[in-house]
Amino acid sequence: MRKFFFLFCCIFLLSACGVSGKVNSGKQLSLPPPEAEVQEGDFIYKLSTEKDVYDTFSGSAIFAELTYIGEKDSIDIYHAASPFHFPLEERTRGIEVDYAMNEPLIITTLKKGEPLRQKYNFAGGYSDQDEEEYVEFIKSMINEEFPEGEYIIHGSAQFTTADPSQTTDEERFQLQVDIGFTVVEPVSR
Repeated sequence: MRKFFFLFCCIFLLSACGVSGKVNSGKQLSLPPPEAEVQEGDFIYKLSTEKDVYDTFSGSAIFAELTYIGEKDSIDIYHAASPFHFPLEERTRGIEVDYAMNEPLIITTLKKGEPLRQKYNFAGGYSDQDEEEYVEFIKSMINEEFPEGEYIIHGSAQFTTADPSQTTDEERFQLQVDIGFTVVEPVSR
């Protein structure tokens, strides 16, 4: 009787684990929305894509905007080659790609209520020590093709409102939002 009880308990535990594994493995985290916006101080940063599911791209469909809404007619911002950064994550493959950028000091004047807008451009790379799947993915992106998968863009606008060598914490900005979209067939940008 004791052996039967032990066997019954083992079977019960194994079957319970199997059911639990199936429930958890089928559960997918949802992607962020295809458009997001955040306000910090006198600035609004918006990141958007035209659709949440793509089977074809008609040109570059990912955009970042930075709008000044303060009291002045205009304001100068100081930034790297662009105030916009577009690191991305392809969730199906588990691939994350940083956003490489030259870092000269550029000054851009924002006029009140007029958004500074920039289209997404891929700015990543690989080395000979990266895994083959990562290299193939990056080569596709360099050839202006989004492979099939689930994408999250971890966008940000990074800038200061004074010369960086004399900037205080109140004059540094890093506005961040995430957007997501799915590619159901490989598409060219």
